[in-house]
Amino acid sequence: MKKFYLFALALGMTFTMSAESKLDLQSRATLRSMTALQAPNSGIRTLAASNGIIPTGHISGLIKIYEGTSFDELEENGVNVIRTRGDIALVTMPVNDVERISTLGCIKQMQLSRHLEPKMDLVRPAIGADKIHAGTDLPQAYTGKGVITGVVDAGIDPNHINFRNTDGTSRFKYLSHIYLSEDQQSYYIGEYNTPELIAQFGTDNTGTFHGTHTLGIMAGGYMGTSTVAQRTSAFQATVTETNNPFYGVAYESDIVASCGDLMDMFIALGIENILDYAYAAEKPAVINLSLGSNVGSHDGKSVMSQYLDLAGKEAIICMSSGNEGDLPIALNQTFTADDNVLQTFIHPYYPVNGYTNLRYGQVYVYSNDTTEFTFEAVIYNKTRGTITFRAPITTNTNGNPIYYASNNYAQEGDITNANFNRAFEGYIGIGSQLDTNSGRYYAMIDYFTTDNTLTNANGNYILGIIVTGKEGQRIDCFCDGAYTTMESYGIAGWDAGSTNGSISDMACANNILVVGSYNTRDEWGSLDGGIYNYQGSFPYGKMSPFTSYGTLIDGRNLPHVCAPGATTISSSNQYYIDAYINAYGNADNALQAKCVEDDRTNYWHQQIGTSMASPVVAGGIALWLEADPTLTIDDIKDIIATTSIVDADVTDSGDPIQWGAGKFDAYAGIKEVLNRKAGISNVIADDNRLLINSIGDNCYNIFLSGADSIDATIYNIAGQPVLIQSGESNELNIDASQLASGVYILTVNGSNSQRILIK
Repeated sequence: MKKFYLFALALGMTFTMSAESKLDLQSRATLRSMTALQAPNSGIRTLAASNGIIPTGHISGLIKIYEGTSFDELEENGVNVIRTRGDIALVTMPVNDVERISTLGCIKQMQLSRHLEPKMDLVRPAIGADKIHAGTDLPQAYTGKGVITGVVDAGIDPNHINFRNTDGTSRFKYLSHIYLSEDQQSYYIGEYNTPELIAQFGTDNTGTFHGTHTLGIMAGGYMGTSTVAQRTSAFQATVTETNNPFYGVAYESDIVASCGDLMDMFIALGIENILDYAYAAEKPAVINLSLGSNVGSHDGKSVMSQYLDLAGKEAIICMSSGNEGDLPIALNQTFTADDNVLQTFIHPYYPVNGYTNLRYGQVYVYSNDTTEFTFEAVIYNKTRGTITFRAPITTNTNGNPIYYASNNYAQEGDITNANFNRAFEGYIGIGSQLDTNSGRYYAMIDYFTTDNTLTNANGNYILGIIVTGKEGQRIDCFCDGAYTTMESYGIAGWDAGSTNGSISDMACANNILVVGSYNTRDEWGSLDGGIYNYQGSFPYGKMSPFTSYGTLIDGRNLPHVCAPGATTISSSNQYYIDAYINAYGNADNALQAKCVEDDRTNYWHQQIGTSMASPVVAGGIALWLEADPTLTIDDIKDIIATTSIVDADVTDSGDPIQWGAGKFDAYAGIKEVLNRKAGISNVIADDNRLLINSIGDNCYNIFLSGADSIDATIYNIAGQPVLIQSGESNELNIDASQLASGVYILTVNGSNSQRILIK
C-alpha cells in the first residue's frame, strides 16, 4: 500500500517568474465552497454531507507547467506531486495555501478537482455481440481474451461471481483504491495485485453499486445457474433457476480497476494505474469512464481534457455523454447589430428538503474569442416586472470574483446589500477572466441561495444574468445542471435554455469516444414476482431522452454513437444491496437475479443512464482489440462512423446530434476491423452500407444494409466480368477461389463497388 503525505510548507519562498494567480474561476468557486464547508452551521455543509462530501483541509488538482520549468519547483513549494504525464502534474495541497501556490511562476494553469457524478440479456443481441461470441461468419469467436478492460468508478465489488473465471479464480488482475486518511492530511492508494489481496477486498463504497454495474456490462462473465426473474405476462414474473443471462460483452478479458473518491485528479490517477498495468502486461486496454461534470468550457481545452487527450493515445477511453439531455442547461447566441443582449434566469428545478427554491452551482458564459462583454447578475421582481438588484462586471476582473452575501453567509471581503437580503439567504459571486488555454474571455456566476422565507416567501424574486456584447460575437452559456437550469419563466425578452450543450464538459476531450443511450427495455420482472416499468418512458429502440449532447464551438457534434442504456440489467455491489436489505428488510422488488454462495450472495438489477451505455461500447471495442490490438482512437471513431446502424428509430426519435453515428454495431464493426487488417476497406454508397468480410481462402461474405437481394459481379482490371453470383437476401457468400491471383473489383447491385485481393 502506498501512502502519500502532504508536505509541510516552507516559508519565505520566492516566485520564479511572476506573482499572478493561475487559478481559474471554476477553481475559485471550488475554494469558496470548501471554505463555506468549514462553518459548522453552513447550509452548504449540510447539503454537501447529504451527498457524501465532507470538509477537508486539503484539495487535489491538476497543474500544467511552463516549458523549461520543472515539477521539482512544485515539490519545493509544498505541493505533493503524485504523478505526471507530459506537462501536467496530478497534485494535492493544503486548502489554505492554494492562493500562494497558484502564483508560482512555473505554473501555467491550475485546476482544482471537481466532484464528478456517476452518470444484459438484451444488450448483447442489440449490438451483435452474441454473433461475435459465437464467431458467426468470422474467422474465430472473440470474447476479449488478451485485452484489458478497465474502469475508474465507485462502488466496486471485485469478488462478485460475475468477475470470475469458470474455475472460480478471479479475473481481476489489479485493483487500486484511492482514499483520504481519517485525518485528511494524507491519502492512500491501496493496491491489490494478487488473488489473495483481491479476495480480501470488500468494496470502496457501500453507498453505491455504480462501478460493479458498469464493469458487469463491459466485462461480466458469469453464465452459470442463478435465480432469475423472467417475465411471463404483463402482470407477473416467474422466478426460476436458470443460466444467468445478464453477463457482459468482453467476458474473457482481463479486468483492471481503480475506485474511490470521484474527483478529477483521482480519476486521472486511476487511469494512470490502469495504464501502468497495461504497459507491464504488454496488452491493449480499453477504459470506461461512466462519470462527468457539466462545469467548464465545453471546448476540450481544460487541463483535465488535455490530460485525457494524452492518456487517450495510450489506451482507448470511452466516456458517457451525461444524463442531462432533457434539461435546458445550455444557451448560445451570436449577436447582431439589432440584438446584442442575452438574458436568462437561473431556475431551481431540483427540490431539496429543507431548502426553499435552492439554487446551488455555477453558470459559465464564454465569448468565442478574446472579445469581452458586459456581464450582470440581477434579481428580478416578477410582480412588478422590474430589476431590483444589479451586480455588473464591465471590465475583466482577471479571475478575482466579487461576492455578495446575506449577513449570515458573509465572509471577509463580501458585499452585503439590502435588496439581496430581501430576496435570498446565501451568496452569489461574479468574476471574469481570459482562458489562456482556449483564448476565450469568460465570466462566471457562482451561487448558493435559498429564498428568504420572510420577504420572498412566494418566490417573487428570482435570480438572473444579463450578457451584453458586440455584433458578430458568439456567447455560450453552460449551467452545471446539478440543481438549476436556465429558464425564461415565460417573461417576454428573456431567453430559455437549450438541451443542445448539455454534453458533459469532460466528454469534450478530443482523444476519447463519447457514448449516448438508446432504449432496449421499458419493463422487467423482479424476484418478488412482480412486473415493473417506467410507464412507457423508454420505448424500445428509441433515443433515451436523458442523453446529453451538444455542438461544440469547434464544430464537433457529441456523442459519437449511442448504445443500449435504458434499461440494462447488470451485476450489483453486494455490500450496497445488503445495506439496503438491513435498512428495509427486503430488496426482491428491486432485484432481477441472484446467486447464493456459501460466503456471499451475488445480485443483479436494472439501471438506466449513459453510464450503462458507455461500457457496452467499451466491451465491444475490447472484442475489436482482440481482433486487432493496434487500433487507435481515430481508427475506432472511423469504424463506428462507417458501421453504426441508422434505422427508423434513429431518424424518428431524439435530436440527430444525440444519436451521433447511430446505434453501435459491434458485429459490423469487427467485420470492418478484420477487413482493414486484411487490407480491405469498405465503401459507403448512398444510404446503403456495403460490408465485405473474408471468411476463408478467397471467399467473402457480402452484406448490403437495406437490400432485398444481392447481385454480385467481380470484374478484372480490364473491366471484364469474371464471376457473377446472386442471392435473395441482404447477405451473400461468394467463392472466388477459382480466379487467378490479382486485384479485382467487386460490384454489388450495380452501384456499390469495392476492390478485393485474390491471393
